[in-house]
Amino acid sequence: MRKGTKWVLWILGLMLAAVFINFYMNLYSFAYALITVLLLAFMGWGFLAKLKNDVRQHEDYHRREHQSAIDDIDRYTR
Repeated sequence: MRKGTKWVLWILGLMLAAVFINFYMNLYSFAYALITVLLLAFMGWGFLAKLKNDVRQHEDYHRREHQSAIDDIDRYTR
């Protein structure tokens, strides 16, 4: 596991523990605020993963198109 991923998982685990502790201590506002932060973090993580996937698909498409054009040129210049 990467070092950065390990730290992110530790922070998320501590935030989940804080949510349960705040509910136990009847501090609902803090608990719901932490839940909101967790949801925003997961949405951001998902957005970055989707963006990275879209960029890779775009690069792969253009790489295939470029390779196809080079193959066509090689075929016609023989």
